[in-house]
Amino acid sequence: MTEGERADGNSQYTETERQIADRYFAENYNELLAIARQRRRRAGFADTFSTSDLLHETYLKLTGRTAWQSHQHFLSTAALAIRQAVVDHARRKAALRRNGGQPPLSLDASENAFLPEFNETPEQIVVIGDLLTRLAETNPRWLRIVDCRYFSGMTEAETAATLGLSERTVRRDWVAARAWLADQMR
Repeated sequence: MTEGERADGNSQYTETERQIADRYFAENYNELLAIARQRRRRAGFADTFSTSDLLHETYLKLTGRTAWQSHQHFLSTAALAIRQAVVDHARRKAALRRNGGQPPLSLDASENAFLPEFNETPEQIVVIGDLLTRLAETNPRWLRIVDCRYFSGMTEAETAATLGLSERTVRRDWVAARAWLADQMR
């Protein structure tokens, strides 16, 4: 047995489960690296959060947390881990700005678009992270789609395959989730 509990908290991981997690991570390393690189650039973290940092935080969130049911389960969880790592870093960066005496940036004053340009400030990412917590309560499927499309940069086809949905459902829910988020941002 290795350290780390399953998501249900009932038992310890077996070495086989740890090896499965490591294998999924290794098999998807290049894809996760590309996603981390793209997400880091879009978030404007080039100076404070390296691609390796994002990938390592994602790895730590992925290993020892869940017994993987399938490759798709791994990818959808990776999207969530990337979101959590990006939002956590944005919170730290926003806190540093507040402590540095810089005035907070209002969302209305920002020249960066919320979606689809994917070029948000740390403050906007924190707000988006908080909204996604509320979205999880409203519509968990929309949240999984946002994680795949927005945080992992997956296409509609990749998101559909990862979540076991049709492309049409992904497209419809993506539009609806973006509208909900934009409405909440007002």
